Amino acid sequence: MNRLILAVVVATINLVALTAAAPSAFAASTCVGPGAGCFSTLQAAIDAAHDGETIHIAPGTFAGGVTITKSARLVGAGAGSTTIRGGDSVLTIGAFGAAIEPTVSIDGVTITGGVARSSPVSVPFFGEEGVFALGGGIEIPPNADFSGGAKVTISNSVITGNRVAPTQTLPFGPPCPDGPCPFALAAGGGIDNWGTLTLVNTTVRDNLVGSASGLSSLASDAEGGGIMNWIGAVTISNSVVSGNRVSATAPNGRGADSGGISLANGGRLTMNNSSVTNNSATLEASLPDTVDLGAHAGGIHIGGGASGTIRNSSISGNSVSMTNTVGSANAFSGGVHTDVNFELSNDVIADNSVSAIALPGSSGNAAGDSGAGEMGGAISNTRLTGNTVTVRSAAGTAFAGGGAAIFSGSMTDSVVSGNHVSVSSPSGAAFVTGGGLMAGDAGITLRNTTMSGNAADARALSGSAQGGGIFDAAVPNGPPGGPLTLTRSSVSQNAVSGSSAITLQGGGVYATNPVKLVNSVIAQNSPDQCFGC
Repeated sequence: MNRLILAVVVATINLVALTAAAPSAFAASTCVGPGAGCFSTLQAAIDAAHDGETIHIAPGTFAGGVTITKSARLVGAGAGSTTIRGGDSVLTIGAFGAAIEPTVSIDGVTITGGVARSSPVSVPFFGEEGVFALGGGIEIPPNADFSGGAKVTISNSVITGNRVAPTQTLPFGPPCPDGPCPFALAAGGGIDNWGTLTLVNTTVRDNLVGSASGLSSLASDAEGGGIMNWIGAVTISNSVVSGNRVSATAPNGRGADSGGISLANGGRLTMNNSSVTNNSATLEASLPDTVDLGAHAGGIHIGGGASGTIRNSSISGNSVSMTNTVGSANAFSGGVHTDVNFELSNDVIADNSVSAIALPGSSGNAAGDSGAGEMGGAISNTRLTGNTVTVRSAAGTAFAGGGAAIFSGSMTDSVVSGNHVSVSSPSGAAFVTGGGLMAGDAGITLRNTTMSGNAADARALSGSAQGGGIFDAAVPNGPPGGPLTLTRSSVSQNAVSGSSAITLQGGGVYATNPVKLVNSVIAQNSPDQCFGC
């Protein structure tokens, strides 16, 4: 997320003390549909219901644009039978600034056709409607003291085909060539959450944010194609987040982040037996290097102050890309990007991609890394396979690294295999570091882990390719790395390659930090085994 936006949000939240909202119990029932005694619209049923009531929704399609400010259970006839369609946000659950927010459960419905062009926080944050556009499918606004919002559980449902885009910009940003950069944010294509969110056996798919929505290209920043989470906890089990897209384009585009799920500032992501697949974050910029630009996290972004645990899940086929026609292009973390340590267990992170291209006409550089993602903490029984990083600069320097990941921490009983990095610059220099892993801000410990078939390739008039399997050395203006320890692990059949002017070092491992091998093997790498061991 753009640092300036995040600073505004954090400052607003910190103006008030944090307390907890009170839940409500569920009670009687009513119905929506053609049956005798039923309400014809969902909004009418909610308005008439008592706090905590169950509302049964018949098969059919019912109007969205519904606001729920009391605790309730919404029970449809199944996602294939009951549809709630349309509105700015299809459902708004809770009210901005309320002292007490509701507890709401939703079961067996499809939520679709929302078109969000503003949000409840746009005027409080920026004094104008349409600058913050949030929550195409479901909007869960913050309570009075920003301690959270409604508690929402969604089960056996589908949230799809919702769109988010702003209607206006404000001169609220760093200097652009013609003055302050115009700012507008689009986020939360499927769900925008300031409360506590639980998804069970639910699909969030094909929601569109920013320029991807087809509504406007005003957004300077686009984020959270499937789910945008600001401060509360998100629990996802037996669910799918797939095919969601965020994009920002010239002339305003400065940031694209989190095609699938974003935890912007706080809260915790707990994911079990779920998949985050084929989501994308795309930035097509036309701005100079004096402006902060970047694309991050095709799948998931866990921001500073947040935390995460992902178990028995797949993060696959996600992509992040950036192009620039004027300045540099920077793209990172195809699968998952984390600013904090977190835990991965029994997961697959496969076939994610990163692309950063400074196009012809641009004099800028290009940089990209972390096909699977940038991550730190503890990883166990996890496969990082088939991830790619592609970086090209038409006229400047190109840098790429971490075909699988920039990683710090411990990796146990895992496989890092078949990841690839390619970097090129026809008229400049190219540098590539780590076809498999690139060390982050601390050391790497591998236990019972296989590193194989990873590759790093550089094509340019000068430069280097270092660490086909693992790169562990300080990078200028980048991570310093740390001690590398391999215990009962193997690094084999990895390779560095390049054009004739490229220096090739460390087909298996390149290290300037200390390396410790315990019952481990570095063998059959090309053109050499280990530089620095």
